[in-house]
Amino acid sequence: MRENIRSVLKKLEKRAELEKSEKIQVSHDERMLAISSETGEFFNILLKAIKAKKILEIGMSVGFSTLWFADAILSNNGKIITIEENRNKIAMAKKNFEEAGVSAQIEIQEGKALQILHKLATSELDQQEFDFVFLDADKENNIEYFDLVLPLVRIGGIIATDNILYPEKFRPEMKKFTEYIKSKPNVQTITLDLGNGEEISIKTD
Repeated sequence: MRENIRSVLKKLEKRAELEKSEKIQVSHDERMLAISSETGEFFNILLKAIKAKKILEIGMSVGFSTLWFADAILSNNGKIITIEENRNKIAMAKKNFEEAGVSAQIEIQEGKALQILHKLATSELDQQEFDFVFLDADKENNIEYFDLVLPLVRIGGIIATDNILYPEKFRPEMKKFTEYIKSKPNVQTITLDLGNGEEISIKTD
């Protein structure tokens, strides 16, 4: 991993720990709500293994997960499209990307995820075929997000969904979500007890 990316990740990891332990008080609009470092490392290895070049992220926050993804695609001249509605978090993420030296690899689309995904879904598919999609936005829309991104993913590509197991308040919604995607004939999926719980879904045909 490049040292400038590692440095920013370490800084953000410390902030996430302080937020979780409530040693610092921040407004909801500025909370990181990030994946764990172990989860980030897992995705970093996974993306390198599948030689990912095109990534779509729904729910960027301040860019912690995005940085793990960016490191994995640098050697492939890859590109990340990441969606975020919160302007405060976009401003923080931009600073983090600049400090890490990966701004050129990341395209931030500001706005509501459903509206942006509907636009992507009606664009030229051959130009928007993703190797990896990460769902980490409002949980009540996960099923609709999944249905919108599945046609945009290449065969053998992966859709990962965060917060499958934690916080526990999301479990009823996530159970409904996982049961739904398990019913799809062209998807193979498994729940990993990693971080907040990750659903790893592969498009089979």
